[in-house]
Amino acid sequence: GPRLDMKQTTYKKIGPFLKEMESNGVIKLGASKDKKDKCAFLADIVKNNPDLIQFKREWKREIEAGGGDASKAGVDATAQKTKMAVVDLFIVPRHIADMLQLDRDAVAAANAKTDERRGTGFLTKAECRALIESYIEKEGLAEGKGRVAVDGPLCDALYKASKKEKQAGQRTEHPTSAKRKDVIDRWTERMERGHALVQMPGSRVLNLGRGLPRTVDIEVEFRQGNRRKFLTRLRGMEEYGIDGEALSRDVSHRFACSSSVEADPVGRPALRKGRVELVFQGHLSEELAALLTGDEGST
Repeated sequence: GPRLDMKQTTYKKIGPFLKEMESNGVIKLGASKDKKDKCAFLADIVKNNPDLIQFKREWKREIEAGGGDASKAGVDATAQKTKMAVVDLFIVPRHIADMLQLDRDAVAAANAKTDERRGTGFLTKAECRALIESYIEKEGLAEGKGRVAVDGPLCDALYKASKKEKQAGQRTEHPTSAKRKDVIDRWTERMERGHALVQMPGSRVLNLGRGLPRTVDIEVEFRQGNRRKFLTRLRGMEEYGIDGEALSRDVSHRFACSSSVEADPVGRPALRKGRVELVFQGHLSEELAALLTGDEGST
């Protein structure tokens, strides 16, 4: 899309420009948390503003007059609507799969809907539940009234005490019958945990990992020597395939704030190799959380 070099204009800085655009009704600005900065971030764009509509028409005519394609000149609308979601996945422990003689292809997710998961053993909650439901049906354990008979292998798989439970002296039950819901819940608890980073729409799997998903840390602090202004620190975005420097530039332009990329922040916990910490001027915790989760209404 079109770019504007503020240094080549009479405004010189972004602040005066944004204030004039707000006074003309083109945009709406949001105030900072302490209400000191009246134009801390861009809250909304008034798309039906006559001046903005006229600008778009003239811009389109200029592009077409130069032999360009105006439909491809702007930002891709599909890309703007892309969101990322973290999905819980489950892995059947090998000893449980062997104990119950479960179907190997089903355990390995051989028929998963996405190529990225196929054959990896990462199961969705529905696929994980289908395994125990299939075992109950195959062994004829359904008793009616929502109850299930618990045979020997199933009892060992679900109720056998773990090493931690034995060391803690916890008593474990060995029922011969249980509610189907309780059996399914217990089955899910016995699974190893995994997660997937999924791009929506399209359900494209960007990353698969064991264990719980790692957190992205957002921390707000007072600027040194000034308790009226804030700094917002962000780290951990690389776990989700986000480039730190690219995100820093995006946030800086989006919220009209200064930013820095620190590979070895002084007085802060050490970073893993190849990781960085982003520092932004202002209180941007809510804005960053909305941006990272794809909540376009808040950014």
